[in-house]
Amino acid sequence: MSVSATTALHCPFCGKGKTYRLEDGRMKCAQCAHKFTPIPRHSHLPEGTIRVIAQRFWEMTPTTAVSAELQLNIKTVQRYFLRAREGMARCCEHSAIAHFGSDRLPLSCFESGPSRAECGVQAQPVCAVAVSADTLSLLFCDDRNDTSCLHTTDDVAGWLYGRNQESIERHLLDQMHLVLHTDHASELPRQFWQFAKKGLARYQGGFRHNFPLFLREMEFRFKVRQRPDAANLCSQLLIYHTIHQEN
Repeated sequence: MSVSATTALHCPFCGKGKTYRLEDGRMKCAQCAHKFTPIPRHSHLPEGTIRVIAQRFWEMTPTTAVSAELQLNIKTVQRYFLRAREGMARCCEHSAIAHFGSDRLPLSCFESGPSRAECGVQAQPVCAVAVSADTLSLLFCDDRNDTSCLHTTDDVAGWLYGRNQESIERHLLDQMHLVLHTDHASELPRQFWQFAKKGLARYQGGFRHNFPLFLREMEFRFKVRQRPDAANLCSQLLIYHTIHQEN
């Protein structure tokens, strides 16, 4: 039951302003209905430092430069950058589930898709690109046989895929491609993949150790790219995710 509302505390998942305080002390967002705990003001690092780290992360500043600027161990900076990505990934997963019923699809959806023949016999899927109105989500593939989410395929505009198994295992961007269903008119998938390739290239191969997580980061950045408060939203996510990691 909601007992009060405030516009001072922003939801760390969608960034909207109006949140409600619940009887158990948690907050609930009026926009996305996500429940979260108000951020306690303690951490291994001061909040101001975390906000600077979040700003540098958003600017895609190398961890070595952030470490030197803030006089922090580089592993500490890397840990906070990882938390920022994890927070972004969680937002994207929640969004996919809310809009499309799932954040994953079985491999069989790629094999039986209408554009499969265009990809080549050795092609391996990375993820489906689902689009509904102006909402884009990545639905990653797994080898399950569950067909409960197959209704989601109605919203699949296309697939990101690797030319062969090696391109998937080594995460070779120049051998990953986007194939779109011919009957899907949305330009969002093309815009996203162009955006993502440019963003990933800035990491100079650093994305290869956890490609799905970095791809989720690109998805999040693409979704909020036109928001003037995008950097502040990144700070909120990092602080929120840090508190839950350290408590």
